[in-house]
Amino acid sequence: MNTAGDERRLSQNTTRIHALSSKCSSLIDVLKYAYYNKLMDENAIVNLLAIETAAPKRRIARSAGAVYVTLIALVIACIWLTNLLYANWLIPRYFSQPALYVLIAICCVVLYRRHYLSFRYTLTDGQLAVEQIGGSGEKTLAAVELNEIRSIGDRTGKRSFGRKHIRASLPPQKNAIWIFATIDGKEVELAISASEEFLKKLTEQWRIATAQ
Repeated sequence: MNTAGDERRLSQNTTRIHALSSKCSSLIDVLKYAYYNKLMDENAIVNLLAIETAAPKRRIARSAGAVYVTLIALVIACIWLTNLLYANWLIPRYFSQPALYVLIAICCVVLYRRHYLSFRYTLTDGQLAVEQIGGSGEKTLAAVELNEIRSIGDRTGKRSFGRKHIRASLPPQKNAIWIFATIDGKEVELAISASEEFLKKLTEQWRIATAQ
């Protein structure tokens, strides 16, 4: 049993403890903190059912350093090419240089989405957590309560602009599994690239949570 002083210190430092703990494990992000001696019931116990990472089959760059070096090389090549165009054909730099920068930016976005990002899906008995992994950085995209999910499956219609769209799937997008749910009172469309085994566990646990 915690003393009154222990409980008071826990209350004062709960936010900081949770923020620091979330950096250590993806599962911590989906757990809700509470007083230990007040919520000792089965609802306070979180069971990990499945965890899966969807990664690109071919990854061009596996580290942030390689990406930075590539970008620097592209910028230098862009400057050299604009100087060459001006020297040979008198094409002004303020025309050619912005166009090349836009082209580089588009290519970087496409490569970043297709060959750099991975997504991790963590399923517990009451929640689905989705994280984005890029190099050594991780970011939680969504934490969905299973009883707030309305449907799981393929998209049957066009995208609704009144809903929040979260893309946590690998290309091509036509192979994504769509989850329609409510997160923090907002309608959300979540796209994931889960395996058939993970999807089966998710669907079964969703039905159990909805029935309860």
